[in-house]
Amino acid sequence: MRAAKQNTDEIKVASWNIAWLGSHEYNKRTDADYQKLARYAKQLNADVIALQEVESEYWARKVFGNEYDYYFSTKDWVQRVGVAVKKSSGLKVTAKEYKALDVGKVRHGMDITLTKDDKTLHILAVHLKSGCFTAPLDNDSVEAMPNTSIKEEKRKEACTKLSKQIKPLEQWIDLHAEKSASYIVLGDFNRRFAQDIALKYPEDKGLWQALNDEGQEALWTPTATANSACWGGYYKDYIDHIIFSPKAKENYVDASFAQLIFKPKYTKELSRTLSDHCPISVKVKL
Repeated sequence: MRAAKQNTDEIKVASWNIAWLGSHEYNKRTDADYQKLARYAKQLNADVIALQEVESEYWARKVFGNEYDYYFSTKDWVQRVGVAVKKSSGLKVTAKEYKALDVGKVRHGMDITLTKDDKTLHILAVHLKSGCFTAPLDNDSVEAMPNTSIKEEKRKEACTKLSKQIKPLEQWIDLHAEKSASYIVLGDFNRRFAQDIALKYPEDKGLWQALNDEGQEALWTPTATANSACWGGYYKDYIDHIIFSPKAKENYVDASFAQLIFKPKYTKELSRTLSDHCPISVKVKL
């Protein structure tokens, strides 16, 4: 009986960037494509899902149906951050936008508080600026980046914006850390934490080190030391992450981290109709 009780108290928390799921011209999906996505969503079967690149509840329902309540940011762009919470989970949800992440034409976060039986888990769902996957983020390094071509200009702009997003991320983490709260930050960070660690960046250069700074050394993510198998390992290093506070880590169900792999072999077309990101998930005792 005891084991059954533990399972009842577990929730599955996931993150999935479903590329361009919205009204943008880049979304060329057919009804059959939505049915395929819906089958993967059923297989994922998560209680809480951080969504990226999904325009609205209308588009999310095409994949996840009516079994979820949806909470979306209001950013005026089709690539929005949202959170889906399964209606049958018994979770009480308080949701608000975290607009501080918008440091100039970038996406808002979603700040979600989940409560069940007087237990609380705080979640920040994010989709950070793309294009600065491994470069150092300190001011001197970013300012010294070349910008003689359009490609270089875009990369420099990406690193400038990502570096500016560190402060609002740290502020959210510090606010919850001060209260010794149980919290998770998850989503598409557009940053290879494994490379931040391999390059031994100090906290002013690496995003992982910046978040995991003094007083927060016990932050943990399963993706920092794992290789992604999505699309046959096309991109080895994860950029989607699920970061645990020390208190949340105490409730992590051991070895529950999983990546849901799409069955077909990689093609550019398939990565657009399914997604270039595979969902990742963990189980947490609540």
